[in-house]
Amino acid sequence: MRPRNAAATRQALLEAARDRFTRAGYEGTTLRDVAADAGVNLALIKRYFGSKEGLFKAALAASPRLLTDVPSDRAAFAEALSRQLSADTWPEFGEHPVLMLLRASGDESVTARRREALEGAAQRIVDALGPAPDALLRAELLVALGVGVAVLRSAVGVEPLSEATADDLTGPLRAIVDALMPS
Repeated sequence: MRPRNAAATRQALLEAARDRFTRAGYEGTTLRDVAADAGVNLALIKRYFGSKEGLFKAALAASPRLLTDVPSDRAAFAEALSRQLSADTWPEFGEHPVLMLLRASGDESVTARRREALEGAAQRIVDALGPAPDALLRAELLVALGVGVAVLRSAVGVEPLSEATADDLTGPLRAIVDALMPS
């Protein structure tokens, strides 16, 4: 019998859950599939996370968030956004981790978590880049742009966007940031 490593098991479950939730959405993901992907007993999900919703919340919290640290300088913000959206940013995920926020859940609590994550990204933009007329709306448009790029790049594979590097994206994104969030 091999010794148990709770931290490694928990991490394996989080990675399997993140992958399943990103590809299949909340409704399309079963705990049995996550356990099988992680190579562990289904009962361990209940032990570590309590429920499917608890597993989703933990997987969401453990995933990189869009625009976690928003620089207050517009040029630096455009560069940071470019890095997060470029083709080589999230190779360990296969698809952009923001896609986990887009799949319908059918569960209001999960939908609220998804909404909070996206609204939080917009609020971080407003907080960093300062007030502008309709600042929150403008910031939400930037979040929508980021989500759209992630979808087109990761889930659809639209060229040349799917192969664009951070350097390729910085100039166009800088123009959009300047237009949406004037100083």
